[in-house]
Amino acid sequence: MRCSSVHSGAGWTETAAARRMRRLAAFPQPYRKFIAGLSSCAPAIEDLCDAFPALVFAMATGFGGVRQRQAAFDAVVTGQPLKAAAALLGLPMWLRRIPPEAFAQPLPVLPADEEFAAVALNRLPSAPNDAAVWFDRMLVGYRLVGRDFAIWMMGEPRLLPPDFDDQEMQWLLAWAWASRHPEFAGHDLLRQPWSPDIGWRRARDEVLVWRKRIDLVGALAGPPRSPWLHDANMSGYTIVALRTVHDFIAESRAMDNCLDQYAAHLAYGRIRIFSIRKNGQSVANVEISLRQDDPAKPSVSQIRGPRNRRAPPIVWQVVQSWLSAQPFEPRDAEPTSPQLTREAFRAFWEPYVTIAEGAGLPPSILARVLGRDARRWKRTLAVDRPADAAAALARLVQPGRRRPQEEAVPEPERADLPMSGRRFGAGR
Repeated sequence: MRCSSVHSGAGWTETAAARRMRRLAAFPQPYRKFIAGLSSCAPAIEDLCDAFPALVFAMATGFGGVRQRQAAFDAVVTGQPLKAAAALLGLPMWLRRIPPEAFAQPLPVLPADEEFAAVALNRLPSAPNDAAVWFDRMLVGYRLVGRDFAIWMMGEPRLLPPDFDDQEMQWLLAWAWASRHPEFAGHDLLRQPWSPDIGWRRARDEVLVWRKRIDLVGALAGPPRSPWLHDANMSGYTIVALRTVHDFIAESRAMDNCLDQYAAHLAYGRIRIFSIRKNGQSVANVEISLRQDDPAKPSVSQIRGPRNRRAPPIVWQVVQSWLSAQPFEPRDAEPTSPQLTREAFRAFWEPYVTIAEGAGLPPSILARVLGRDARRWKRTLAVDRPADAAAALARLVQPGRRRPQEEAVPEPERADLPMSGRRFGAGR
């Protein structure tokens, strides 16, 4: 049996083999063999696992160019300051504080300016596991949305679980990304886009509203439904059916109510919503539903004015006259097809999912959070790691030096670190 430590007069002393296994085991499993190969080249490189984990990780996973990695490698081996080695590789010095547990994906080129470094160092959690979650979320936010968003995220003390879970995090990222991409269909559904000035609580409120509006995409999926009743002009009022997602959002803005969050009622298939307008301005909304005792006969469920106030009597009279003039015929009351809903969501999210997977978001999380078809997924090295990483490691070592060899490293059990009566609604 091999012992991991020896006893001396001063106490227990860690052996070289035990120290090496401890250092390598601190890094996430997919990258240990690459770090093991590189760190076997020289003791100074292995010492980086404790002194500057980001530097050895960057060299082992293809960060920068081959010449840059070679220059940084030589600087470490020849005893130059770590600041000089990091500068040769283009790695910010603030990354020295990041623990090895945090490196679950290859590093992008990160800002080295004082503002970014100050926020990062001041907000970095002290516990390694918390730091790993915090760093992973910051990296994805930086890659997906940009520098300002990463700074905004890092400055929020409630970024970590349990205050902010994975699901909320994925929706926040999607909302912020949509704010920066007007070509994305979800951009038009924003009530307020992300900006560096928005507060954390307001941002979470805006994400919730955005999610409800996206639900309309699924609720109204498929061919346009029959509105049951015909649009009409009566007594100076115009009655118009709301048919599309944008119809409901525009009406919600005009009336300051929650029609933009009416997806669950619409998906059920037994109601229709109409806008009542005078001189082109919305003055009331009417909800028409089918009676339980006679599905062919529609009836008024509610009529509401701006900010969900009661509608004046004249509006009720107009609605009753309009209903009495409608033909008596069977009404389509089928709920929205689940298949059509899935297809609509899949088409809606496709542009974002393509970008998000490249930024490091696991497809399994995207599937669970955004409503795509769930699929099994096994974590592998991120897509932007060079395919010839092993060859790059070999080229990093000059002739005459011991070539990196993969070593068997015990891999302790470790969970993957996460990146996380009806009315139209009161005025907001």
